[in-house]
Amino acid sequence: MQLKITLLFKRFSRRLLLLLLAFSITSLGFAQVSPGGKVTGSINDEKGLPLVGVSVMAVNESTQLKKTTSSDNKGLFTFTDLPAGKGYSFVISYVGFRTQNLKNYEVKTGEQISLIVKMLEDQSDLNEVVVVGYGTQKKVNLTGAVATVNAKTLEDRPIANITQGLQGAVPNLNISFGDGRPGSEGKINVRGYTSINSGGSGGGPLVLVDGVPGAINNLNPKDIASISVLKDASSAAIYGARAAFGVVLVTTKNGKKGRTTITYSNNFGFTDPTTSTDFMTDAYDAAKMNDEAFIRAVGNSYTGYTDEDYAYLLKRRTDKSLPDYIIDNRKGKDQYVYYGDTDWWHTIFRDRQTSMDHSLSVSGGSENTDFLFSGRMYQKNGMMQINQDKYKSYNLRAKINTKVNKWLTIGNNLQFNTSNYDYPGWGVNANFVSVSVHALPSYLPKNPDGTATYRTELNNYTIGDGLFADLLHGKSKGNEKEYEFINLFNVTAHLAEGLELKGNYTYNFKPSGVWARRAQAPWSIYPGVISQFGFDQFSETNYTRQSHVVNIFGDYTKTLGKHTFKALLGYNQELNTYKRVFAQRNDLISQDLNDLDLGSGDVFATGNANEYALLGGFFRLNYDYEGKYLLEVNGRYDGTSKFPPGKRFGFFPSVSAGWRISQEKFFPLKGIVDELKFRGSYGSLGNQQEAAEYGYIPLLSRGTTDYITDGKKTEYLSSPTPISPNLTWERATSVNFGVDAGFLDNRLTATFDYYVRNTFDMLTAGKTVSAVFGAGSPKQNAADLRSKGWELALNWTQNGTLAGKPLNWNIGVGLSDYTAEITRFDNPNNLLNNYYVGQQIGEIWGYRVDGFFKTDEEAQAYKINQNYVNQQRLKAPGNWAKLSAGDLKFLDINGDGIVNNGKNTLADHGDLEVIGNSLPRYSYGINAGINWGNFDISAMFQGIGKQQWYPGNNADKFWGPFSRPYYSFVDKDFLKDVWTPENPNAYFPKLRGYEALNDRGELNVKNDRYLQDLAYIRLKNLTVGFSLPETVLKKIKLSKVRVYLSGENLFTFTKLRSNYIDPEQAAGDYNNSTVDANARVYPFSKVYSFGLDVSF
Repeated sequence: MQLKITLLFKRFSRRLLLLLLAFSITSLGFAQVSPGGKVTGSINDEKGLPLVGVSVMAVNESTQLKKTTSSDNKGLFTFTDLPAGKGYSFVISYVGFRTQNLKNYEVKTGEQISLIVKMLEDQSDLNEVVVVGYGTQKKVNLTGAVATVNAKTLEDRPIANITQGLQGAVPNLNISFGDGRPGSEGKINVRGYTSINSGGSGGGPLVLVDGVPGAINNLNPKDIASISVLKDASSAAIYGARAAFGVVLVTTKNGKKGRTTITYSNNFGFTDPTTSTDFMTDAYDAAKMNDEAFIRAVGNSYTGYTDEDYAYLLKRRTDKSLPDYIIDNRKGKDQYVYYGDTDWWHTIFRDRQTSMDHSLSVSGGSENTDFLFSGRMYQKNGMMQINQDKYKSYNLRAKINTKVNKWLTIGNNLQFNTSNYDYPGWGVNANFVSVSVHALPSYLPKNPDGTATYRTELNNYTIGDGLFADLLHGKSKGNEKEYEFINLFNVTAHLAEGLELKGNYTYNFKPSGVWARRAQAPWSIYPGVISQFGFDQFSETNYTRQSHVVNIFGDYTKTLGKHTFKALLGYNQELNTYKRVFAQRNDLISQDLNDLDLGSGDVFATGNANEYALLGGFFRLNYDYEGKYLLEVNGRYDGTSKFPPGKRFGFFPSVSAGWRISQEKFFPLKGIVDELKFRGSYGSLGNQQEAAEYGYIPLLSRGTTDYITDGKKTEYLSSPTPISPNLTWERATSVNFGVDAGFLDNRLTATFDYYVRNTFDMLTAGKTVSAVFGAGSPKQNAADLRSKGWELALNWTQNGTLAGKPLNWNIGVGLSDYTAEITRFDNPNNLLNNYYVGQQIGEIWGYRVDGFFKTDEEAQAYKINQNYVNQQRLKAPGNWAKLSAGDLKFLDINGDGIVNNGKNTLADHGDLEVIGNSLPRYSYGINAGINWGNFDISAMFQGIGKQQWYPGNNADKFWGPFSRPYYSFVDKDFLKDVWTPENPNAYFPKLRGYEALNDRGELNVKNDRYLQDLAYIRLKNLTVGFSLPETVLKKIKLSKVRVYLSGENLFTFTKLRSNYIDPEQAAGDYNNSTVDANARVYPFSKVYSFGLDVSF
């Protein structure tokens, strides 16, 4: 299979390159334009400064002749040998400026026309040129749902990666971060919950960098020219197989023709956590709380402290001169007994971390060649107090475009990226964040002799699972490293007026690796006796990913009077390969060297490899009548090797139309409404992301038994997993209606979209099979989903003066919402623990609670049987198993005298009700900026208007000892929220351990009392800058100097009832992307930074 796919790809690639060469050669015979007149001109802005790269098009309306050029580094342009004639117009356009049309010029043979053009800033973005699939269009002519982010949005804000800069920038472009560790990347989602696979993201949108698949977070933010987000099927259909969940098009900068420009930027920052780290450190209170919760759950003390120990802790609370340990004989041995007040968080972690960012670019070119060389170095230090974790990344880019002759342009775009992350810990304990238990404040991290602590020997538990001992020893560590090499070669042939042929080939080589070392660590509890804990192991995993991408496409534009026709036809082919090798060995002879050869015993090794190919043909047809009536038809015929023969190909068409009613003569609101366009689209897309490379082939797995035959373990082959022979594409259709409007000279612009999307044939387990079948149901195209939503974007731009200096300000608001519903799923009994038809995605089913029992008598007299939701209490010994004052009182909703979930079906769900929904609703972003003179200030707010969250059983920072009694990081005021007879109106019930952790504990079952509101608004960024004035720049011979101060995640306002959990992190848990419900993840950070931008 792999050989066939590879040979097929190579065969097609050769033919495509030969075809491209043939087109280029035949184009030599096209006729040249006869000599005529000459037109020259200069283009400046309102300040009189030359504008470089302005597009100038000469149009002869009578002969339909069109020629284009652009201004040079002095703002000058020239047309030579224009055919003589009347009726010439010159259209001058530049991003950010109003397009000018200079009409009624006559060109005479041997004569020259000189034009002087002053460009005025365009306060709207309607004339902006937008990157779309395999081309560009003016925003005013778009008929699909396309949103854009310009370079300035990313350039003027210090960001670690691009997804950080995109958060809140585009309505319904949803960016979520699972954790805040250095180098963490945002997960991109377009238009919400779109599939039951991949946690609802359906694999995320297709990301294309300069037209080919790429990793958006591997890019230098300073290299970005623009980002387009294709949201609906009509705009994304041209990408077919992988565009079912939207497309993100990233375009990198080209070199600027003219004199060489060098730009340097830096940024230095430091961070603090976005949440409180002021945890309980009082040794007496923490130990008492711990033991109380533990005794009520299991019947005995956790700490093993005696009454004398507690008396000493209480005495030491007010007299810190008392020793924090003693040596005492316990269980027949002298040992350390600890009475500290350790702040374990700040012993293991640091609140403040540093970062730095350096970027350098060199850009320039001649009339026929432009180049851009850029590089970036980014470093972020982590939160570990000892053996601090560190992340580093480097980006290099070399981009060159050369016009070989009048009709042929070639270019090459070379990119190299690498990242490296070093961290203490190993496996699940990497960074020691995921597991932080058993370390009470009374326990010390180190003994008086400097040895680490690991056990108290007063109980059967370790101190912090030995995390600090491991950290102090410093030999357990890990590393993640990644390299990426990308080369894109492209050719553009101008074959005739309005006809272009383009082709490109991209090779992507991406090796990466992870290694982890676990070493034994020394510790002591008995003075003078050193012990070791843990084991010695080294493992290494290497990944190799490669891809080859070929695109060839041609586009043709023709204008006939008031009619403009555009056509695009192309071909795409891709080959992707993957290989993984894993090896592991134990008992290395050195703790300082990490290599498999240093281990003893057998090497455990495994690996896998796969490849898949894609090929497709695509087209796009555009029709434009007088700029008023717009029509676009897209289609793609796509094939993938992931499906069986006969099921591999699919056709995915779309159609969209627009009506610019504001251009009609009868439009009554001219002068107030400058632009009003209605849009509508329908399209179909395919998805093959969830399909395995060989999911349609029965695969045998190989294994080894423990039985020895002839001195060797017996090997075996297991029966293949059942497969479905009819696997094929997931399909998605969408309908989109939109309105674009501009008011008051386009200072105010608005865009609104409403969409309905249906996803058919999602890959999931098929129909339920009998237990005697002996295997699970094979994956089939067996589920459907419908989602609905809307998006609104408002922008206001205003230019003026204040105190004689230019004043420009803008504000933009983006708001979006969506819902999703299951429309087909094989769940004949409608069990609530699975998807069912009619289910609103994100539903939270739970019980209703009527406060606490006020007295033991009330609890014992309660006639409703709530044992089903009190299973943890019923396991407790003696009287602690009885319902008592301070326990939750559950309501019997269906009146049957029992609180339970019935048959846990939609028809019989007992006392369960839908109490909330975990999908994020009303996501919004607010952007504002002011430029006055040489000062600039910008702010960005981001948030969610509605979302519920029920803390998971591992949300220890919320539940405290109600989850694990021995959790290390508990709210310092937690006891004020716990029910006692003296505190009957507390938030939490009577203290019982494990009630939130174990199945069917009174806090483990979802209920309306502890359902959290995650709505929040966050000041995502605030940046204040100052640029040196022109007079100073001329003296120091620089073109730009800007200094700035910036902050990220500065303030957060939320209804979440915890200062120790970040609402944005908790909000990211709606698709179960964070297993531990965001309580045990690397925390987010506030970032304070300053930087410098210099150009010369």
